[in-house]
Amino acid sequence: MGTSSANVVEILALLILLQSVSSFCNGDNFNGSCIKTEREALVKFKSSLVDNSNSLPSWVGDDCCRWDGVTCDNITGHVVNLVLSWTSIRGNISLHLGNLSNLQYLDLSLNPSLAIHSLHFPSSLKYLNLTYVLLDKCENWLQSINMLPSLLELELSNCELSIIGDVSHVNFTSLEVLNLGWNNFHSTIPSWLYNITNLRHLVLRYNAFRGSISTDISNLNSLASLAADFNSLEGNIPNTLNRLCNLIELDLGYNKFGGEISGTFGNSSGCIKNSLENLYLLYNSFSGSIPDNLGQFKRLKVLYLSKNSFWGSIPVSIGQLYNLERLDFSENSLHGKVSELHLLNLRSLFELSMDGNSLVFDIDPEWIPPFQLSWIHLSSCEVGPFPQWLRTQKSIRFLDMSNASISDNIPDWFENISSNIVSLDLSYNQLFGTLPTFRKLNTPYTNDYRVILLKSNQFDGFLTCSDFDATILDISNNLLHGQIPQNISDMMPSLRHLSLSNNYLNGTVPATLWRIESLQILDLSNNQLSGRIPSCWGNLTSLTVIDFSSNMLSGDVPMSLGSQESLVSLHLQNNTMQGNIPMSLRNLESLETLDLSMNSFDGFIPWWIGESLSSLKVLSVHSNKFEGEIPLQLCYLASLRILNLANNVMTGTIPNCFGNFTAIAMHEQKGQWDYYANADPYVGFARASYGENVQVYVKGMELEYSRTLRFLYSIDLSGNNFELMNLSGLQNLNLSTNKLDGHIPWNIGKLSSLESLDLSENELSGSIPFSISDLNFLSHLNLSFNYLSGRIPTGNQLQTLDDKSIYIGNDGLCGPSLNNCSNDADELPKGHEKGSTTRKDDSEMVWFYSGMGMGFAAGFVGVCSILYFNESWRCAWFGLVDRVYNKLWVTIAIKANQVKRKFLRNKLEGNA
Repeated sequence: MGTSSANVVEILALLILLQSVSSFCNGDNFNGSCIKTEREALVKFKSSLVDNSNSLPSWVGDDCCRWDGVTCDNITGHVVNLVLSWTSIRGNISLHLGNLSNLQYLDLSLNPSLAIHSLHFPSSLKYLNLTYVLLDKCENWLQSINMLPSLLELELSNCELSIIGDVSHVNFTSLEVLNLGWNNFHSTIPSWLYNITNLRHLVLRYNAFRGSISTDISNLNSLASLAADFNSLEGNIPNTLNRLCNLIELDLGYNKFGGEISGTFGNSSGCIKNSLENLYLLYNSFSGSIPDNLGQFKRLKVLYLSKNSFWGSIPVSIGQLYNLERLDFSENSLHGKVSELHLLNLRSLFELSMDGNSLVFDIDPEWIPPFQLSWIHLSSCEVGPFPQWLRTQKSIRFLDMSNASISDNIPDWFENISSNIVSLDLSYNQLFGTLPTFRKLNTPYTNDYRVILLKSNQFDGFLTCSDFDATILDISNNLLHGQIPQNISDMMPSLRHLSLSNNYLNGTVPATLWRIESLQILDLSNNQLSGRIPSCWGNLTSLTVIDFSSNMLSGDVPMSLGSQESLVSLHLQNNTMQGNIPMSLRNLESLETLDLSMNSFDGFIPWWIGESLSSLKVLSVHSNKFEGEIPLQLCYLASLRILNLANNVMTGTIPNCFGNFTAIAMHEQKGQWDYYANADPYVGFARASYGENVQVYVKGMELEYSRTLRFLYSIDLSGNNFELMNLSGLQNLNLSTNKLDGHIPWNIGKLSSLESLDLSENELSGSIPFSISDLNFLSHLNLSFNYLSGRIPTGNQLQTLDDKSIYIGNDGLCGPSLNNCSNDADELPKGHEKGSTTRKDDSEMVWFYSGMGMGFAAGFVGVCSILYFNESWRCAWFGLVDRVYNKLWVTIAIKANQVKRKFLRNKLEGNA
């Protein structure tokens, strides 16, 4: 009986055990439902959210263990995981999950509309991810985290945290992963961080941490990766860092570190050399030589030392890093030779970047490298003849040997390695012969995107489009001749940027260009193209730049150009075009540069330019046959910086509202002057840009501005009355050799930024206004050969301008550098007293008059250009200009009262 009872008990126990196992295997929760208090905590959490999109539809019913994102323990029924990442939950809440006493894993990441202003977690928490959750109002976040002794991983990146806080004792020493990246910390790295001795991965990147890394970094002896790039850290890297025997990746790029690195990476006794695989020190201020002991870091796969101030030669020991995959020494001050010994055992290498140094490659032409490179960047190094070792490289995708002192032709074998090349830059060399042939691209992952830059070489021969398969093609500044192939649209249907400028191409502009719907930048300037511009433009909806300048094009501007609503820059200058400006161009609302100068356009300047082309920065129509008055609507062009209406047959007065040109008056430097085709899809593509350029006359010289264009402010007007006194940002005012009469404006001192003033060779009379002494930046002044009289003002900047040639040819002037003044000269005309603000009548205010009668053939040229350089540039510039002889325009209809002055001038020039 006892035995049978025992058997019954055993059987019942076995049944209970089997039921428990069955329940566990089937994933059923304890009692089929979650714990009531934990369900209430979850319901309370949900009620605090703004859930207009019903992102938690399953959170109904009694069994919270079946809700989306909730995981319960299969034995106890406690909630252990809560994962609500990327669920679009919103709200400004106080997060209190203390009742979830067994919660171990909490992930609310990727909910950027969720803002938490206070935190309270159960001490059981091991994993916490609040990435992209707003915590900017949660000032005591660190104290809340310090109450989690079991925490292993903490993700707080992109939380807009700005205060990192401090704790006297760290309780979360079990932490292995800490990510504080992409926040707004501006403090030093806190000392408590160095006490988390179990830390394996530390991310501090993209903040504004300052100060140095403490020598206590050696406390983190379990650290495997440290990412502190994109901060403002400075000082030396502590030598104690070489004691981190488990460190695999160190990223300190984009900081302000300085000094030498030999103490950390040149010390053979440190154990870091046995573990380190990835070293990023780029974009800092490190100096000194590259340590020879780097060759002992046998596990290195990535070595980035670019954009520093390292000098000296590259140690040959680098060639022993047989695991190295990426090597970047670019943009330093390295010099010396690079031979095959430096690359001898780099069998894993696929990226080699040494551009921007003074390195000389001296590699045996017969050498066969042990590697297959994908990235080669040797720009500005001395590569010499075209490298023969490249013929073995079948995997090249990015090749940059621009400005590499290559004087050679491109060998025939280059075609064999071209099928994988998606980015090639051989610009600024002395390459000659015919253009290379490229095989069809064999890299589908780039979507057939290919950049070919061969500009500024000596390639000659004809352009054959079958030679290329390009998205961006720049062969400008070569010796190409012949016609542009008519089948260009068939051979390069995906072309976005085409630059063939500065060659000797002739014939017509191919009409087939307009079939390339992807075309964005088209530069055919400075060739010998002739004929009319094709009239079909409708397909090119992405075109931003057209430059046909300096050719021999004729005819009028096609009406269809007005359909290019994305057009930003239009250059047709220096051709033989004629006709009126078509009204269809008023549709080009994005246009910033319109240059039609040096043609034979006629008619009136359209009024709609001022109303419709509101984005214009550059308007140049000089040297045409435009007539009539300047339309008042031009005053609406608030962004205008360069205006050139010179050398036309226009009449009337210059509108007083020209003072409304805000960009000139305020020295506005906003705006883009380099235009790119659509953003390159992959990092590493060579950048091909179209640099905006404008020609401006300054003191008789025609200068071309491109890179410094954003500093230029210029107005060039002729044969009109005009007012410029409101343009306080003007730096250079040149109105020499005109027919100006009357007085110098009494308030010329209001041109407070003026650095150069030239009013010579006019018919100005009266005294020099004393406000001219208020021009504190004036470094160049020329008032010679007028009818000025009275005392020369003194004081301020004028005291440094003591050259008598400034005033020569004005018999009535006296004062410094000239004859002594009589007592009568001391008496100043009314309105010219120093400090006077009395307004004069119109004949003595801000008006300059010029002869407008029949037979007036010489015209009027006034160039006001503003070069906003730093002080040393300005001084150098004006010094250069002053050393150049001024070109003198001699008027045809000479008035009798100028004979004396002309005779005096010729006599003085003869004596010189």
